[in-house]
Amino acid sequence: MARTGGRPRAELDDQNNEGSEVFVRALARGLTILAMFDVEHPEWSLNEICQKTGISKTTAYRMLRTMESKGFLAFDRGTERYHLGRSTIPSAYLALSYIGFARATRPFLEELARATGESVELTVEGVDGAVVVDHVATTRPFKPNLPTGRVLRNLTNSAMKMHVAHRSDLEKERALKSSQPKLTPYTVTDRAELAEQLAKILDEGVSFDLEEQDVGVCAVSAPVLGSGGDVMAVVTLVLPPERFGPRDRPSKIEAVKSTAAELTRYLSRTNADQMAGPG
Repeated sequence: MARTGGRPRAELDDQNNEGSEVFVRALARGLTILAMFDVEHPEWSLNEICQKTGISKTTAYRMLRTMESKGFLAFDRGTERYHLGRSTIPSAYLALSYIGFARATRPFLEELARATGESVELTVEGVDGAVVVDHVATTRPFKPNLPTGRVLRNLTNSAMKMHVAHRSDLEKERALKSSQPKLTPYTVTDRAELAEQLAKILDEGVSFDLEEQDVGVCAVSAPVLGSGGDVMAVVTLVLPPERFGPRDRPSKIEAVKSTAAELTRYLSRTNADQMAGPG
């Protein structure tokens, strides 16, 4: 058992285990509310928060007022909705390290977009899903809505599949247990079939979204790996189904896998140089 501050530190085998001796339920609920605010959902009303989280109105109201008093949330009296407050700004600047990461990887994404003529996005693992940290739009008329900062939370898209496939068995099982929305006629919701997909992704090093999230939109993803084999990021090519048929698919798959491999090598060299230091 690890120790910190001279006291035993209990291991967290299951992050959702509310029976753990180190789990603070009230804090977890408050953090669940904070995690709801993102680029696609910048504001929430009290009723919406209760509906989304299942927290009672009385408890949610007390939590919201507490976070408002500490500056983590702000209340708009005109709309009667909450948004993030000033106390989140320092954390946001700390998280801007991802911008430096995206800046370093940007040329690789631009080259992939130029070579394929398709849109490209980069995601990293977040607390509640995969976060889009960069996006290069195609010059063609087909331009799916891929805002930077949005959070991917289900297994209908190829990037999230890739992130989940590389998680621990416990975390993978948790993701498979969560309900998968039937967003299109092509969405896979069967748990056994999804488990087979995740196993295949590890074998082949590539994942797909074949109109599973949006009709008329396909995607293929490949991982950028760290020195320990962990996923540092996922590169995704987004394109219409008419340009991802049997004839075009092999070259598009090879292009995204090649870019991910180049990024893996580049970041590995960069980290090695940083560790070596001047000399």
